[in-house]
Amino acid sequence: MGAEILYMLGVVAVGFAVNYGLRALPFVLFGARHEPLPKWVERLGAWVSPAVIAGLIVYAYSGLAWRTYAPWVAGVVVIGLHLWKRNALLSIIVGTALYMYFVA
Repeated sequence: MGAEILYMLGVVAVGFAVNYGLRALPFVLFGARHEPLPKWVERLGAWVSPAVIAGLIVYAYSGLAWRTYAPWVAGVVVIGLHLWKRNALLSIIVGTALYMYFVA
C-alpha cells in the first residue's frame, strides 16, 4: 500500500472514531441511569431546536436580495406554518424548499 492510501485510511478511521464517540457520548453519560435527566440537559434540549432554526434563518437571509418581496413571503410562510402545525421538521423542510426556489 502506498503512503497516500494509508493516510486516507487513517483520516477515515479518525473521522469514524470521533463521529462514533460523539454520537455515543449521550448514551454513555445518560443511558444507564434510572433517575431523571439533569435540569441543564433539559434546558439545553429545549433551546437546541430554536437555535438551529435561527441559524438557518440568518444563513438563508444573508444571501438574498431584499429588494424583492420573496424573502418576506418566505419568512411569513415558514413562521405561520410553524405556529399553525408546531412541527419544526416541517417548518425546516418548507423553509429550505422556499429558499432553494428563491435562490434558483
